[in-house]
Amino acid sequence: MDRPVTVGVDSSPSSMRALDWAADEAALHGRPLRIVHASVWERFEGATPAEDLPEGRTETAALQEIITNAESRARRRRPEVRVHAEVLPGEPIDVLVRAGEDSFALVVGHRRHNAPVRRLFIGSIGPGVAKRAWCPVVAVGDSAPTRPSADRQVILGVAEGTEASAAHVAFALQEAQARGCDLVAVHARSRQEARQPPPGPDSPAADALLRAALPNRAALENGVTVHRQVLVLQRCLP
Repeated sequence: MDRPVTVGVDSSPSSMRALDWAADEAALHGRPLRIVHASVWERFEGATPAEDLPEGRTETAALQEIITNAESRARRRRPEVRVHAEVLPGEPIDVLVRAGEDSFALVVGHRRHNAPVRRLFIGSIGPGVAKRAWCPVVAVGDSAPTRPSADRQVILGVAEGTEASAAHVAFALQEAQARGCDLVAVHARSRQEARQPPPGPDSPAADALLRAALPNRAALENGVTVHRQVLVLQRCLP
């Protein structure tokens, strides 16, 4: 069975962008789409904080509305994609990590830090999911393209002191091949690190690191043009 593209949703705008991106990704690779909504209340047999719901409306109905709307949106956007949607009990990060165990990729929304509290659900769990997931994780932000585009590049980050995961390299190559675009393998160094060896793309150590991470043969087999780039950071992020 084809591993699906799995996307976590709530009712926020950021998760809807993630849903659209995931539907396009599933269509691009000819894979099914799995839509997941995690509910901590589901574990308590529908127990609901009544003040958060309109009078007469149950938690079950609210959950069903979220997942039904998401499924309908995905089907409208990509009618050719097989879609399965479900509500799963548990904490969001735990649920998505488990869902990613048999997924081609796991997609979540990414929102700005000043977003209203009620919209933090998907945006705030992305880092936690990325740290624990067994499959590639895609965080879809505000500037994500609405449709797959061939005029963009796929970026593969390569860290010093570690070997690039074969799964990450394979995923990056698949994405570049499917989109008909170039793959850029990037290694970032601080100014202090760049002093020894000399900074920039002419650094023998940095160049060797990138070549070891992405051998030419793997790229040629996928028909992908690969660029290797060393970036020297002016300052480190906090």
